[in-house]
Amino acid sequence: MSRTNPNDSDPESAIIDADLLVKYRMVNRAIETLERAIDSAPRHIGLREKLREILIDAGRRDQAAQHCLALASLHISAGDVESANERLLEAKRLDPRVSVTGQLRDVKAEPPPQRSQKILTGNLADVSLFDIIQIIENSRLSGMLQVTSSTVCGEIHFEEGLVVGAKSGMDFGRKALSLFAGAGDGTFEFEKTGLQYDRTIQTTSNTALILDMLRIKDEEDYGLGKLDTLQ
Repeated sequence: MSRTNPNDSDPESAIIDADLLVKYRMVNRAIETLERAIDSAPRHIGLREKLREILIDAGRRDQAAQHCLALASLHISAGDVESANERLLEAKRLDPRVSVTGQLRDVKAEPPPQRSQKILTGNLADVSLFDIIQIIENSRLSGMLQVTSSTVCGEIHFEEGLVVGAKSGMDFGRKALSLFAGAGDGTFEFEKTGLQYDRTIQTTSNTALILDMLRIKDEEDYGLGKLDTLQ
């Protein structure tokens, strides 16, 4: 019959115990200690950060990636967007198969800030553009996504998570948005603002919009589509 360690309910004590167990090479016991503590305090960032660290050292990258996603959500809720961005990108590096969309679905929308705020930055080689769009939608964010790639440079505009416009060079709206479908390298940067952007795209679903982009790109790859049909 297993005993419950009274320290498991105290996050700080659980972290200290885990460090001690790791020191004496009882890694599995350390992981179990932290998992029990997280069951009691699921929103404690320090517990998850320590467990993430131990899982990475133990080579359990897929489990570490899941805790990175949970941490990203917690950091966003706490207003620490820089740490959230770091953990989100780390999750994709640890396990490229992981989805970054569903984990942030419960993040509540924040009121529009008085000043612009850069809250997501990274490399498109680590996170796909479509994943970023889903993250913005799930978090109901308003602002501008700046994309700089070898194939396209421009902006995608959002209002409460929904795509409302796009711009690339002299192209606007759906025509401009379709150009971003092939962006597989370069950088992205999302700036959260309270600005009202011109609505050049009408849609009720980002998913439907993304599917349209992929369909058009697929047709163009086979010489069956024309960008003019988007106007």
